[in-house]
Amino acid sequence: MSDPTEEGARRVTAEALGERGREFMQLKVEGIKECAELLVVALMDGRDAHVFGRRTLPQMDLASTACAIQNLWLCSRAEGLGMGWVSLFDPQALAGLLQMPEGAEPVAVICLGPVDAFYPAPMLALQGWTQPRPLEHMLFEDGWGQPT
Repeated sequence: MSDPTEEGARRVTAEALGERGREFMQLKVEGIKECAELLVVALMDGRDAHVFGRRTLPQMDLASTACAIQNLWLCSRAEGLGMGWVSLFDPQALAGLLQMPEGAEPVAVICLGPVDAFYPAPMLALQGWTQPRPLEHMLFEDGWGQPT
């Protein structure tokens, strides 16, 4: 990616979306510029592969990191703070910008701080970008594709 900025990442994503690219560029994603706190969450390469769970499921550290971010999100909301998980960035460019050590991998950029109001529903749903799927379409019993 030639432009490592958030705007550069947005343009690359819009191009990848084809005909929905213009619609994508209309979505509000200015949290990085407006938030009170900006956090970068990273994992280190070469993590101890023998820590419980990673022998059979090497991605467990990433799953645990996602759970920690979700907990921060829930706590932030309970305290009346807004939080956004930014996923439009070039991990290598961000690691370089922050002078992270070799093997460090940024996995999330978190925008945190006071907000004027909360959306009454997920912003992507309100913008018509996507709609939540009914839970029964994602739960199976006794095998994949078997309705509960």
